[in-house]
Amino acid sequence: MVNSESIERSFFYSPFSFIRGLADLGEEWLDGLTAATERGDIQRFVDVSGIAIFFKKLKWDSEFFRIPFFKVEFVDFPEKSDFQLLQNSFSNFRKWIASSNSEFYIFAEIPCEDTGVVAGMTGAGWRLVETRVTCFRDDLQKFSFPRRSSVRNASLLDISALRKAAVDAVNHYDRFHADDFFSEKESSDFLGIFIENSVKGFADEVIVPSEGEANAFLTGNYVVSPLSLSRKRIGKMVLSAVTGERKGWYTRLISELSYKFKDKGLDTVFMTTQATNRAVLKVWAHHGYQFGRCSHIFSTYSRIK
Repeated sequence: MVNSESIERSFFYSPFSFIRGLADLGEEWLDGLTAATERGDIQRFVDVSGIAIFFKKLKWDSEFFRIPFFKVEFVDFPEKSDFQLLQNSFSNFRKWIASSNSEFYIFAEIPCEDTGVVAGMTGAGWRLVETRVTCFRDDLQKFSFPRRSSVRNASLLDISALRKAAVDAVNHYDRFHADDFFSEKESSDFLGIFIENSVKGFADEVIVPSEGEANAFLTGNYVVSPLSLSRKRIGKMVLSAVTGERKGWYTRLISELSYKFKDKGLDTVFMTTQATNRAVLKVWAHHGYQFGRCSHIFSTYSRIK
């Protein structure tokens, strides 16, 4: 299925590749991809050149947007593959999807280290819509911040305020706002249902200021650790929104969720934002979080309007 070069590249596809020096991490991620393919959860398109594109159809997204949604998970190619072959493969994959779907949306998150795939997608006309940066702390038990703030867990009664905050605190550089596939209404509806579902159990933590309206929030999850990380306890900060009335509360929420994760005994916490989000990156650095990895979001679609 894969060659030594693919195993080396696979390391950067792991969401935990910010932890350096773990050669087994890539192989473990690739084993998971293989198992998912054998179960039928992930499909494989093999081009005439022998280049294989691993992808899956996203059921929830397809139902929400009422258009087939596909995500490319990995690309396996022979060591001698050049730019032209990769470009042709991505063009052929798109044509193959289009042959059975008059409308569709395909996207991929490609680590910046996988320059061959980046060049191939770009050459095939796939568009770069977002560049992401992941930051982390792997010494969370040492976390300390001079200021504490009073927060609480969000409840079902907060959903209306949370949905409004998610819509009002627009980030023009995230995929849903930067990609012209999504209308403004679709972006707002998606973020609204995302935070609603988070409160209903899709997120492990949703914190808001203790007093006043829940017009600032931060969500987080407890993450299953790969075996190669010796079952470290890991947390991930996921979605946040802070309205103008809550200026300064993003810093407070990052601090308080860090403390909450620390109190739960977590070793490592990570989070992702856009490379353009300088204010957020500054806050993270102020809290001791450091650069971990960088990736690019590409997309291509067909839509009848």
